Amino acid sequence: MKIVFFTYYYPPDLCAGSFRAIALTDALSKRIGKNIELHIISTHPNRYEGHTIKANDMEVHDKVTIHRISVTGHKNTMFSQARAFFQYAFSAYQLTKKLKPNFIIGTTSRLMTGLLTGVAARRSGCNYFIDLRDIFSETISDIFSRKSKLLGLIFKSTFSFLEKKLLNKASGVNVVSEEFPEYFQSNGVNISNWSFFPNGVDKDFIGLTPTKRDRSNSITTILYAGNIGSGQGLESILPYVAKILGDRYHFLIIGDGNTRKLLSESIRRQNINNIKILPPVSRAKLIDYYQNADMLFLHLNSLPAFHRVLPSKIFEYAALGKPIIAGLSGYSAQFLKNNVPYSSIFSPGDVDDCINSIKEIENLHVKNKNVSIFVDKYSREKIMNKMAEHIVDFV
Repeated sequence: MKIVFFTYYYPPDLCAGSFRAIALTDALSKRIGKNIELHIISTHPNRYEGHTIKANDMEVHDKVTIHRISVTGHKNTMFSQARAFFQYAFSAYQLTKKLKPNFIIGTTSRLMTGLLTGVAARRSGCNYFIDLRDIFSETISDIFSRKSKLLGLIFKSTFSFLEKKLLNKASGVNVVSEEFPEYFQSNGVNISNWSFFPNGVDKDFIGLTPTKRDRSNSITTILYAGNIGSGQGLESILPYVAKILGDRYHFLIIGDGNTRKLLSESIRRQNINNIKILPPVSRAKLIDYYQNADMLFLHLNSLPAFHRVLPSKIFEYAALGKPIIAGLSGYSAQFLKNNVPYSSIFSPGDVDDCINSIKEIENLHVKNKNVSIFVDKYSREKIMNKMAEHIVDFV
């Protein structure tokens, strides 16, 4: 018996999707029988243009075979990303025809990998399971509605139709946010076979001893690590906050994305010298930066789609035992309030509110007990073990 698992990103690529995919792969490999093969179909690392890592076209680890497809590099434009995905989808589909799977799994945020899963399953005459990490129809509509309400409506109608078709025909669907089912149910999707297994804390972040802040150092380092895109809207908040706070605060940004240029231009235009942007780094190096930071920063623009999401970065940050400043709304803001007492929430895009949050929390003493409770509750390994058992029931 063969199971195919579509995931556009997979380690050594650096992103939330790849970390989730390998955790689920590890959990599944421990639960499938000896007569079952698990085939991962992914891409060669391509998440960030400035962070390229070599990987083998194929790797075999006991029952697990990893297939990596080469795609054209992109420059964070929508066209280049779409081109790269269609290269992946075509090759992945052809490979699936050769493998002749009995069951297919797809983890997807931008819907396209999910649609590939549905099409390939129909061609193979088998059932499929979707791990849904975002509401693409709402996200794309919100972004394009800023330019044109008509364009936003067209995108929402088109992708809502595709989502409904894909999700209603799935054997099972998992979501990473408890707010997703209500949205889809109101759009005519049957959610009776849905489950909730969120993102979690990876092993790399468990058991870390938070570094004590050096009180002799008068500079407070505030760190953001992750995607620099239109969803994060860093260019709309950080330059203004940094300028008002002045040189006693140093902002370090690690990452890349399609609005990095906008952020850099805003920094130059305002002659700001207390923000530094670094390209993506390995997890080991990132942990060093985390350990040396005083506070951790998170921000999502205030769009309806983002009121429902639960960013994977929350789990990473919360495990580090550092004060967290988060410009969030909706479900993710409430999640932090309920689970991370060493966080301070401000209204997205509100400069004054952000500054007040920073000053309110910068001298907070984080209790190790609170960190341990969070890590124990949201261990990625525990969550993925339960999710793997759930998926195997469908298989």
